[in-house]
Amino acid sequence: MKSNCTVLKAVRHGASVLSSADNPQLEAEVLLSHYLNESRSWIAAHPEKFLSETTLASYNCSLQMRNEGEPLPYLLGYWEFFGISFTVDKRALIPRPETETIVEHSISIAGKHPNSRIVDVGTGCGAIAIALALNLPDALLFASDISLDALSLARTNSLRHAVHNRIEFVQADLLTGMGKFDVICANPPYLTTQEACTLSVGKHEPRLALDGGRNGLNIVRKLISTAGKHLNKGGSLLMEIGNSSDKILKMAKYYFGSADCSMVPDLAGRPRMLKITT
Repeated sequence: MKSNCTVLKAVRHGASVLSSADNPQLEAEVLLSHYLNESRSWIAAHPEKFLSETTLASYNCSLQMRNEGEPLPYLLGYWEFFGISFTVDKRALIPRPETETIVEHSISIAGKHPNSRIVDVGTGCGAIAIALALNLPDALLFASDISLDALSLARTNSLRHAVHNRIEFVQADLLTGMGKFDVICANPPYLTTQEACTLSVGKHEPRLALDGGRNGLNIVRKLISTAGKHLNKGGSLLMEIGNSSDKILKMAKYYFGSADCSMVPDLAGRPRMLKITT
């Protein structure tokens, strides 16, 4: 049954509800597109179309949830990373653009060495491992996570992109019980416990994937201190970091000695990825 609400009226209402968002109209259009199963360009071209009562109810409910802080990707049920659409939900972190740096560097390194063994540590929804599987057909890929829920989501995404037979999923605490690799990729928890408790991301995304302890370095230190014995000669560790880049670089040089340790900046020029090559 149709409501008396048009597409244009719905978008204006949505933008009003989401007035505190960075781009209220964009988010309103994205949500409405999702529930109409139409593109944003269709919405722009059909402002006079009336919504069904079911669609309007779902849309209004999502607006309220978004206004209360629910991440847009969780409301949509999918998000794009490295040009690939991933199913996302509360079992894992939402993949973010800055993490694409790890994928780019992995492709560059492994592209020179066919049959490279690569592991995505703390795979979450599987974004890094699956992006690599789609771009490196000869690579031997592994994905580990301590969370069975996250691994389940990652497997779902690997099936969605038909690379499930290219990735071995392993429940593990970082690299515990795993072999040696040419590339180790990781986006470990690097927020402090206080940040994980107080920031918006900690209220909606899994705390296990965010909380790095009192100073945010517990998991980072554990991975750096153990990664060396899991790297083949000439192998690389690529790890996303938050703050404390100076401390982390010093830590890397302590555990890896003469290895080449450096920080790779993000698009804003901030140190974002630790790169170690043995």
